[in-house]
Amino acid sequence: MICIKKLRTVMIILVTAVLSLTAFFVTATITDSKIGKVLSFVIPLAIIAVSVAIYMAELRAIKQNDAIKMSVESGEYFSSQSWRQAYLNFKTQYEFAKIDPRGMRADMLRNYRNPPTYLYFLFFFTITVVFVCILMPHPIEKMTQFRFMMLCCGILCSGDGLRRLAGIPARRWMKRIKAEYRDVEASYNNGRLIRSWSSGLNIGTDYIVIFNPSRVVSFRTADIVEAGRKVVREKQYNDGIYLQTEQKYKVFFIVKGSTGDQKNYEVELNVFECELVCDEVRELLDRRSELPVSYEEAIREDITTQV
Repeated sequence: MICIKKLRTVMIILVTAVLSLTAFFVTATITDSKIGKVLSFVIPLAIIAVSVAIYMAELRAIKQNDAIKMSVESGEYFSSQSWRQAYLNFKTQYEFAKIDPRGMRADMLRNYRNPPTYLYFLFFFTITVVFVCILMPHPIEKMTQFRFMMLCCGILCSGDGLRRLAGIPARRWMKRIKAEYRDVEASYNNGRLIRSWSSGLNIGTDYIVIFNPSRVVSFRTADIVEAGRKVVREKQYNDGIYLQTEQKYKVFFIVKGSTGDQKNYEVELNVFECELVCDEVRELLDRRSELPVSYEEAIREDITTQV
C-alpha cells in the first residue's frame, strides 16, 4: 500500500512537471508579446497550484480514512455519547414507511415509482427528445459522434427508467418466489418497511426483503448467519484525478443458502437507518450484544462517464 502511494506521488509530480514545462514552452514560443511572456509563467504556475491542491485534498482524505478506520475498528464510531444521543432523537421521531393496504405486490411496485426514478426517466427522455428534434428532418446528414452518443445514452437510460417504473425487478422477484409467495407476503404485510430513496428493506417476522433499482432479494430470518453495519469510504477519480471521497453506510446480511453455501446481501441506507435496522434484526435474532461493524475502502474510476 505504501509503495502504491509513493508511486502515485511520483506520477503526480512527473505529470505536473511535464504539463508545466509544456505549457511554458508553448506559450513562450507562440508569441513574443508581453502578454505571452506573462502567460508563459502564469499558466505553469496555475497548473502546479491546481495539482498541489488536488494532491493535498487526497492526502487529507487518506488521513481521514485512517482516522475513521481506527474509530470503526475500536468500536468508538457508533458508541460516542453525542452520536448515541443523535440516534436516539432520530429513533423517537422516525416513522416506518406505510405498506400499501392492497398488499405486498402493490407496495413493491410502488417502491419503484418514486420521485428519483421519475426524475431519472424524465431527464434522459428529455435528452432523447431534444436530440431527435435536432437531427430531424435529415438525421443522417446532421449526425455527429457526439449527437449519436447522446442519443444512444438518452434512449438506453430512458428505457432503463421505464423498466424501473414498470417494476420489472419486483415482478421478476415475485415470479422467483412463486412457491413461497404467500408466506413472504404474510411476513411482508406484517413487517416494518424502511425506504430510503430508491432502496430499502422490509423486516418481516419470517422474511427480510431487500430492494434497490436493479433487483429484489428475500431470505428467511432463520437463515441469517450474521448481520451488521458497514462503513464504506469511496474515493472517486476521473481520468486518474482525485475528485472527492464519499462516505456510505450499509447493512449486510450473511445468509445460509439452500445448497449449504453462504450468500452476502447488502442495502445502502443513511447512518441512523442502518443502526435502526440493526436494532430490529438484533431483536429478531435474539441477541443482546451489538452487531458487528466493518470498514471498507473502495475506489470508483471515471465517475463522470458512468451512468
